[in-house]
Amino acid sequence: MQRRDCLRALALLALSTAMPGLATAGQEAAMHRVRDLRRDTWLTSDALLAELVCAPAVIVGERHDNFHHHRLERWLIAQLAARGGLGGVVLEMLDREQQALFEGVPGVLLAGLPEPELRGLLDWQQGWDWAAYGPLVRQALQLGVPLRGGNLPREAVHSLVMANQAPSLPERAARAQRQAIVEGHCGLLPETMLEGMLAAQVARDHAMAAALALLPATAVLVCGSAHARRDIGVALHAKSAPLSLGLVELAPGQDWPSALPESVDEGPPFDLVWFTPPAIRHEDPCAALRQRVASP
Repeated sequence: MQRRDCLRALALLALSTAMPGLATAGQEAAMHRVRDLRRDTWLTSDALLAELVCAPAVIVGERHDNFHHHRLERWLIAQLAARGGLGGVVLEMLDREQQALFEGVPGVLLAGLPEPELRGLLDWQQGWDWAAYGPLVRQALQLGVPLRGGNLPREAVHSLVMANQAPSLPERAARAQRQAIVEGHCGLLPETMLEGMLAAQVARDHAMAAALALLPATAVLVCGSAHARRDIGVALHAKSAPLSLGLVELAPGQDWPSALPESVDEGPPFDLVWFTPPAIRHEDPCAALRQRVASP
């Protein structure tokens, strides 16, 4: 969408669909509500869409196993598309080599393929739950907007990890990234791999920022929450000023500020936050990782 069309799009927001599960303005609970952390205020659905439709790009950060987040991502994309404001979709779950496999094929043709054929054509990786992301992929294809891979190929990531060379990054951001990597690996990551893992994380942020830069406004990047952070993630490497929207899990009765990660600078960790219920997790992922590490 051209910026001159932004006011026209805002005028259409009166026709917007209510956000799924959105709490009313009079409720004190933060669950199902959107907070503008820059202005310290709660947003209505109209106000949220006004922010999104006028942004050059939107980075949506999720918990990968939370079905609430996948549902909200599809809603956001549908709302932008309905207003003629969706420039394309970038997925962390696809890499540039996978994108080359389907580039040039009309999305409407891909969208009509049966599930096994579509997955095969995309060379979909088993590490990403197709039940969670397949509907998002098909939605983008059906809308006819560009679908882009934002990730690096696995071989490139492996090479960076093995080289174990610290990347160029502001020290406060690097420190926060290292801590997140250690916690994400349940404290089991060998120290000799930490700099390599950090280098891979930063390189993936660069790759996602580059993919966004190739699309018109308003492109949407769907990625993990750490990549979506304004202070340490993709936004640090973006040419424009993307809007960072974090989908943040909130336990029942939890104070919403305690659910936010600590920012490394004077600004908030995200521009906007949408608080959601946590995913139902049937097992401790750290327990499974410890078992794999302990296995000979």
